[in-house]
Amino acid sequence: MSYSQRLAEREAALGRPVRVGVVGAGQMGSGLVAQVHRARGMEVAAVADVAVERAEQALAAAGRTDVVRAASIEEAARVIEAGQAAVLDDGLRLAELPLDIVVEVSGIPDVAAQVALSCVLAGTDVALMTVEADVTVGLLLSRMAAAGDAVYTVCRGDEPVECVKLVEYAQDLGLEVVVAGKGKNNPMRPTDVPEDVEEEAKRKGMNPKMLCSFTDGTKTQIEMAALANATGYAIEEPGMHGEAVDLADLAKKLRPASEGGIIQGERPVVEYVTGDVAPGVFVIARSDNAVVTEELHYLRLPGEGDYFQIYRPYHLASVEAPLSIGEAVLDRRPSFISTTWSADVIATAKSDLAAGTRLEGIGGHHLHGTAYDAGQAREADLLPIALAATSTLVRDVPAGQALTYADVELDESRPLVAMRRMQDALIGSGVVR
Repeated sequence: MSYSQRLAEREAALGRPVRVGVVGAGQMGSGLVAQVHRARGMEVAAVADVAVERAEQALAAAGRTDVVRAASIEEAARVIEAGQAAVLDDGLRLAELPLDIVVEVSGIPDVAAQVALSCVLAGTDVALMTVEADVTVGLLLSRMAAAGDAVYTVCRGDEPVECVKLVEYAQDLGLEVVVAGKGKNNPMRPTDVPEDVEEEAKRKGMNPKMLCSFTDGTKTQIEMAALANATGYAIEEPGMHGEAVDLADLAKKLRPASEGGIIQGERPVVEYVTGDVAPGVFVIARSDNAVVTEELHYLRLPGEGDYFQIYRPYHLASVEAPLSIGEAVLDRRPSFISTTWSADVIATAKSDLAAGTRLEGIGGHHLHGTAYDAGQAREADLLPIALAATSTLVRDVPAGQALTYADVELDESRPLVAMRRMQDALIGSGVVR
């Protein structure tokens, strides 16, 4: 049975739909609210945003006419129990409400990590659309959730998650995955600053910093590092190869160098490519059986020799996110989690930076992200980009150089920093791997 059928049956049995809380009512959050409103067996019961009127607008645009601005958490709970939709200004309080799952769509790593932690500690299922948080503290969150009653997951619809589904499909067919990755949607300009994309952002209705995080490459590096941590696959070199490869040549180029490709090692790797692959995701898989290889060619699976490409030409972001609600609530399993710490995304200077600079975060003027092998990053004491915001440089850093922890005075008041230190300690002691 489909999730919509099963959720409808659950609603009939319990007398109410799955209650969904949403944190963040921007572009993506509003899309999610509208999508959930149209799904069978679930409803948005609460929306939290620092701009409460934005939460109200998202619910109204979805077609809800029973929206109540709650003056207290107790009132919000009563509104939800009455079958209405509550709005409030503090996403961290959603874990206290009678909700089945909270979906975080803030786009802010610090907020996402705190929302996830508050839900896991309260035993409430939680799904993130801010993969920047997962690539920073996802292993800690997934292990904490596994030790309790809550499901922690990254949402369906983003490239890393949909790529994992292709990996699972290839493995289920008995194929050996060699490369998993995505096509990059935007140009790769690592030194972009928000002013460089301001006009384009205005045309697209985007925040310039968010668009800058796409064009400077940080978002792609984060997505592929998250994919590496979910699969255990390797980042073969800092920043990955990032070759210009069209769809027709994927299986020719993304194979071992010994067979004419660009992959140097023996482990499966994650990669991104430029070309006509975007906005799709792909897996390059090898068949080690002549009969199967012949059959796959006969069935016209694109490929060459023993190597084949399994390709999905789209990812649907918030439109697909409700699938993770079904997986979590019904099957009690995550769509996507960090299973190991294979990769980190490191803060890299966009320009010469002077000591005393108070650093901006992702998509800002100072830094772009570069994916590294986690062991290499740990050995060199490199600084994850999500931790860099609001920290202060204590020495000059030249353009293009990766920052280390010794280069900055971290803002230790940030919960994200504390969570990362805990995760690092657990990895360092061998408690988690």
